[in-house]
Amino acid sequence: MTFKDKTLTAWSNLGRRKVRTALTSVGVVVGIMTLVTLVSLATGVRIQVQQQFEKIGLDRVVVRPSSEGGGGFGMFDFGERTKPITPSDITRWKSWPQVKEVVPEVDMPAGVKARLIWKKDSTPVQIGGENPMRRGPFSDPPEPLAGSLDVLQTPGKIVVSRRFLRHWKIKKNEQKTLLGQNVEIEIKAPRGQTQKYQYVIMGVSNSGSPNVQISTSDRIAIKNWWYDEKDSLKTDGYDSVTLRCADVSGAKLLVEKLRKEKWRVESIDRILDVANRIFSVITLMLSLVGGIALLVASIGIVNTMIMSIYERTREIGTLKAMGASRADIRWMFMIEAGLIGMMGGVSGLTLSWILSKILNRGALWYAEHHKLPMPETLFVITPLLALQAIGFATLIGIVAGLYPANRAASLDPLVALRHE
Repeated sequence: MTFKDKTLTAWSNLGRRKVRTALTSVGVVVGIMTLVTLVSLATGVRIQVQQQFEKIGLDRVVVRPSSEGGGGFGMFDFGERTKPITPSDITRWKSWPQVKEVVPEVDMPAGVKARLIWKKDSTPVQIGGENPMRRGPFSDPPEPLAGSLDVLQTPGKIVVSRRFLRHWKIKKNEQKTLLGQNVEIEIKAPRGQTQKYQYVIMGVSNSGSPNVQISTSDRIAIKNWWYDEKDSLKTDGYDSVTLRCADVSGAKLLVEKLRKEKWRVESIDRILDVANRIFSVITLMLSLVGGIALLVASIGIVNTMIMSIYERTREIGTLKAMGASRADIRWMFMIEAGLIGMMGGVSGLTLSWILSKILNRGALWYAEHHKLPMPETLFVITPLLALQAIGFATLIGIVAGLYPANRAASLDPLVALRHE
């Protein structure tokens, strides 16, 4: 018998007992529907997490100088720098094909005491530099209330927060009047000396922190005065550098390349790898729930196939008398069981697709009704998941039919022909 003959015979045998075949496949339908629905939920959440990580900078890499005896980062890293980041390194990194943008940064020394002076009003302030490429995955970037916040590469300019608006008693409709105003930052060193720096306000952020943002070059000037050095970049270099790549794959290549050069590298892709591992475990656990239903369905397939053997014993004997081998009989019953599994898989996948559409609409309605942030698609059935579901259901049927098929193949043709 050819494979086509075996398949056609198995299909015709399923048509003899349509109701029994349908009831047998119900277990597979329920199992696949449960499995696909749960896995599609995990897939949808995974996709949303990946998209959020990509939005916050999965294509960005933070490089820090190598050091000994430290262990901290930035201003709190007291280890001796064995490999500082120099301006020549910045120039070299800018020439790399994977790099799209390079933003060097210098942190203010620990213990800097500064005051912001505007129209003879003096208030304590902290000095920083707002780098949007360095924000964490769970923090929202500040938004401008007036002007621009892009101060990193703009020497002589300063960005103040809305906290100073309250201190200066500036009303909301007067925020823009601050733009272009001259302010001073007064720094007092531990040695007792003071130094004032002149800036022009270029923006007001909605941040409530007591921080002001100035450019990297302005922070280098303050650092030089603080340590009484002509050029701190020659000895300490930059405290960190953010590299932006063209895509995520380029960022991964860049991380490997930088680590080979013995730099300390931070990248969000590590966080994403941990998240993917967690989702893999969750997907496995959810798959086990559907697997239990499929196990019960496989028992039903075994029972149906054994009953079919009893009913068709004489037919099996006739086929063997006509020259059918044991392998032919075995394959015929295994194909029949596989078809039951495949039909259940297709039906279960269809029902799961319908259910996912309903659940997506329900979740979106609930989120809109309660004003909650919710993606439009929470249950995602990918083409790969659909093919895997149908293939797995077919495999379950074949495995379940293995014992009945072997039993049918081992029947003695003479005994089978005499069977009533």
